[in-house]
Amino acid sequence: MNQPDRTVLALDAHGGDRGLDVSVPAALQALAEDPQLEICLVGDRHSLERALAQATQRADDRSRIHLLHAESVLGMDASPVQALRRGRDSSLWKAFEAVAEGRAGACVSGGNTAAMMAVGVKLLGTLPGIQRPALMAYVPRPRGRTGVLDLGANLNVSAQQLAQFAVMGSVTASAVEAVERPRIGLLNVGHEDGKGHETVREAHALLRSLPLNYVGFVEGHDIFGGKVDIAVCDGFVGNLVLKSSEGLARMLLEDLRGTLQGSLRSRLGAALARPALRRMVARLDPSAHNGAPLLGLDGVAIKSHGSADRTGMTRAIVEAGREARRKVHKRIEASLREFGLETST
Repeated sequence: MNQPDRTVLALDAHGGDRGLDVSVPAALQALAEDPQLEICLVGDRHSLERALAQATQRADDRSRIHLLHAESVLGMDASPVQALRRGRDSSLWKAFEAVAEGRAGACVSGGNTAAMMAVGVKLLGTLPGIQRPALMAYVPRPRGRTGVLDLGANLNVSAQQLAQFAVMGSVTASAVEAVERPRIGLLNVGHEDGKGHETVREAHALLRSLPLNYVGFVEGHDIFGGKVDIAVCDGFVGNLVLKSSEGLARMLLEDLRGTLQGSLRSRLGAALARPALRRMVARLDPSAHNGAPLLGLDGVAIKSHGSADRTGMTRAIVEAGREARRKVHKRIEASLREFGLETST
């Protein structure tokens, strides 16, 4: 199916709130942006063929599109148990199966996070010592972006697991973002050593003993201020940070648009500042940072936001290609072994 110099991705085409209306155009856009990609669209074959026929993108990208039929779709409210018991014919399952069997280098889905976690663990397994994967996403900062993990997969964590998250985030930032010695921070209620609950303090001591570029405790504002490249926390805190930042970004963008359209003077000023405003919008727009890797799986999987538009889904697909080419999961495995963190408690 694929040429040796290309990276094949399995895309759960029905995953997410908008399904084929977003996934098919996004797949074709990703192919136009990345000539090394091939994409296997997983879903109902007849529906996929109709969507491709209606797409307006260039015809020369179609040679890098392949179809894999799936009989069913897991709903956005599907539980992990439902996914494992009744999801074997679903587009999500088939996409992960393609990775497990070596027919694809990564899986991308905008479907239910819990179902994706369950199916990913079932079919790909986890790296040695990893009990459950951690979900990582990026948020903007003045220069570049900061990775935050975990984002909801693990609400109750041990100090050992927080240390593993730090290693996984550090390896990903180095391999995918080309950050030399990523700065790692542990999210806490203050910078002082005595702050925080016992688990956070234990993780703080453990991280100090590892050969990471660990800068210590950080607070919420440090994530956006550029103090660290990776912020580590449990899934409860991480999910709140991500959802709050996305909500704030959307509010600021809507307020900015309303202000600039409020008067003739504002509209004239906006016209003069259009290039700078476009850069600002592109940096703050959550779609520009879509694509959260499930770190800790023995394979590459990228979670797209369920409500992602075409731009957001395209970013998730491109992100998956980058991680697959750099074999991030194998680098994480080697680092966990090197640091003696391959056994979690």
